[in-house]
Amino acid sequence: MIAVSMEHPHVPHFSRRRRHAEKRYIRDRWAHFLSVDHRGFLTVEGVPVDRIVRKFGTPIYVMVEREIRRNFRRFKKVFGNDIKLQYAVKCNSNLEILRMAREEGFELDCASVGELILGLLADLKPRQLSYTNLYKTDQDLHFATKVGVQSITADSVEDLEHIAATAKKLRTQVRTVIRVNPMIDIRNYSTKGNKYGIPLKQVLKAVDIAAKSPFVDFRGFHFMGGYISSPWTLRAAARVLTKIIRDCQDKRIPIKTLSLGGGFPAAIGDQTAFPIEDLRSFPKYFRRLLEGARVTMPIQLIFEPGKSIVLNAGIGLMHVVANKEIHHFNRMIIADGSTYNFIPDALVQSNIHYDILPASKMFSPRVHKVTVGGNTCDCWDLITKGITMPKLEAGDILAAMDVGAYAQVLANNFNTIKRAAVVLIHEDGTFKQIRRRDRYSEMFAPELDVLKMADPNELERYNNLYRVNIDKIWKGQSRKNGKK
Repeated sequence: MIAVSMEHPHVPHFSRRRRHAEKRYIRDRWAHFLSVDHRGFLTVEGVPVDRIVRKFGTPIYVMVEREIRRNFRRFKKVFGNDIKLQYAVKCNSNLEILRMAREEGFELDCASVGELILGLLADLKPRQLSYTNLYKTDQDLHFATKVGVQSITADSVEDLEHIAATAKKLRTQVRTVIRVNPMIDIRNYSTKGNKYGIPLKQVLKAVDIAAKSPFVDFRGFHFMGGYISSPWTLRAAARVLTKIIRDCQDKRIPIKTLSLGGGFPAAIGDQTAFPIEDLRSFPKYFRRLLEGARVTMPIQLIFEPGKSIVLNAGIGLMHVVANKEIHHFNRMIIADGSTYNFIPDALVQSNIHYDILPASKMFSPRVHKVTVGGNTCDCWDLITKGITMPKLEAGDILAAMDVGAYAQVLANNFNTIKRAAVVLIHEDGTFKQIRRRDRYSEMFAPELDVLKMADPNELERYNNLYRVNIDKIWKGQSRKNGKK
């Protein structure tokens, strides 16, 4: 009798290898847009990463359109028409993403005049933009008021007085929201150390200032918790704010809106994402709070998701440039990205451990621990430490996962290095560049404009020299050498 192996008898060898590779490296949250091709290369929406790298170079961000839209729609499905949704622009302010937010029925939560301008450039109407930050200049307030934004948030009593004084000078009604620190402690979460909002004991004073200011159109309240891990925190904040709303009603001060901010953590590494679906019953819970407090005013609830929309949709592709054996059990892999100009969250939050995938060696098993270091001359430039990886060599491609939020907006030009380009990949595998790499002329302009130390023609000469296509020159030389 001939023995027949029952281990996937009908599955081709490649399919088994791919399945093992995907199980080894690809988490469930990426499985709908990541796969592995027959060579062992990571693919994004079916496109091998080396194809993207050949066209655009490294380091480069790849944003997955399907994942972004999926997350926008997830929030819309959970809340329907009960809650107004505003995308937090600060997480990723790329114009293409803001356009997607508009198309998916989101408004924008903007933290600066620059973000307001981006929202307008993305074809959102001024009334679809709220302006929320801790400090505004007279010019900022003039701009936001003249444009006609949905509301301007006062973060402190001083900020509110500034808004009131500016509104009086402009002789224009300014739609204003007061940000509140509810001073809550629940489980292992507390707002008592938050820098955001007017502390609870000062809120009614702020309400009186707003109500008595003739050019302040007081609309409601705002809460910014930041990195909230449980729906119970939002419920606790809502209870405190409902009492304040009731106090306003007693004083015949109408309240129209309550924003409970964002702060819905998305997953990085082994972290757990905020359970968005657990908030499905929140509108009903809030209505019961209002009824219990005998609040009769209709209140529009607002949430401001950001990180949970874009974080997991971002992939950072880098090349390995060196493999250094530090000692027998540890190796230093140097990549051409860094914690300064590519993945700054790794520097800001040391407790984050990014998943780094061996994008050009997905069939290879994990064999030893490595630290992935960036390409800048700084000892803190370590992207991740102590991860187990295959044997890597110069030229291999690495994929840093879950870098769609904050990485691009926090990236800087430390060491006078250009920030990376960004590519958007569609579900059908087509892709386009949605942000190009920096140019030296842009990086140096703030100094050249005022110091006048260099001739613009001199910079252009250096730029042109740098832009020479070295590959073409060398290929030409190779052909000449071959004829000799």
